[in-house]
Amino acid sequence: MQTAQEQPCVKGVYILKIYNYLYLFVFSMFYLLLGVLSMSTYASQPLKVTFVNPGFNNDNPTGNFWFNVSNIMNAVAEDTDIELTTLFAERNHILMKELTKQALESDAQYLILVDEKRVITEVLLSSDKPHPNILFLLNSPNKLALERLAAKGFGIKASILPDNYQAGTMLARELVHKANQRNSNKHTHSMLAFLGDIATNAATEREQGLLSYTNRASNVTLVDKIDAQWSKQRALELSRGLLRRYRSVDLVWCANDAIAFGVSQAAVELGIRDKLQIGGVNWDNEHDSKLDVSIGGHVLLGGYLLIELKKLQLGLVKYIGTQKIAIFRPYKQEFAPIYKAIHEDRLRRVDFSQFINDKKDYNIMTINDELNF
Repeated sequence: MQTAQEQPCVKGVYILKIYNYLYLFVFSMFYLLLGVLSMSTYASQPLKVTFVNPGFNNDNPTGNFWFNVSNIMNAVAEDTDIELTTLFAERNHILMKELTKQALESDAQYLILVDEKRVITEVLLSSDKPHPNILFLLNSPNKLALERLAAKGFGIKASILPDNYQAGTMLARELVHKANQRNSNKHTHSMLAFLGDIATNAATEREQGLLSYTNRASNVTLVDKIDAQWSKQRALELSRGLLRRYRSVDLVWCANDAIAFGVSQAAVELGIRDKLQIGGVNWDNEHDSKLDVSIGGHVLLGGYLLIELKKLQLGLVKYIGTQKIAIFRPYKQEFAPIYKAIHEDRLRRVDFSQFINDKKDYNIMTINDELNF
């Protein structure tokens, strides 16, 4: 039993404990609020992003694909408060190495890189300045290289890749379909294939898609396949001889539209253009008047990556990771709005910020619908 003298002492201890709890509560709430405000301030600041584009800042003999990738990314960046800096390597891998080193030295929070021919992997592994936020677009290092980069201290936050196997298969199928539409009495076909640069993932995966189709199609004979290095000029020079050698060919599969333009020009020169179905990949400008088939859509993936990056900054997604996206579609007249917008620089008519909060999905159809009014 407590004495009268002990009771005030006990009460004092209780009051002190309550005071300590209140102090800890207020202290923790203060730092919680400070953290929330700090995150809010970070989220409201423009993201600094540098993109090392392997292509040209204009139209060129390898096609205008990379030029269009950057145009779309610029339009997305403007609407999503991203400070985007683009460095163009002009299809020069030595220059691309130097630009990547320059990007690593910059104050960019995120670097978007395209690992063509493993050039970027080589630069990063030899660098003594690992960057915490690396994003790969359209071409990514293999699994072993990614593990080596992570061990070296690089933070690989994303790899956004198109399903190039899908593109190769789809192009072969569409060419056969077009040929059958033109002549329903012709049941067998001879196909000639012009590959891209076989040292790149995109070229090899598209070739695999092509072979998957032709190996299963008993009515299609693949007579030859040649490395055309993504180049219109190289395809033009090669096809002048090959179209004379393979006179039975009625289908020409090309790894990109630039190659297909070269083949088409040679066919016109030889007076056999109307006998051929010629197709490529990219939805390049004027493909609708010069080619029979063009597969495209992957030009939008740079913009998609920026949308995902903005979601990451805002805490709407926890990570981006590796995504292989089956985005390819054969061009049809219904895609005229997005096709014209890409090539006539009218993408700013779309408010890309609406794709941040999942109000709409970022894809070919939704963007096309936004432009079709």
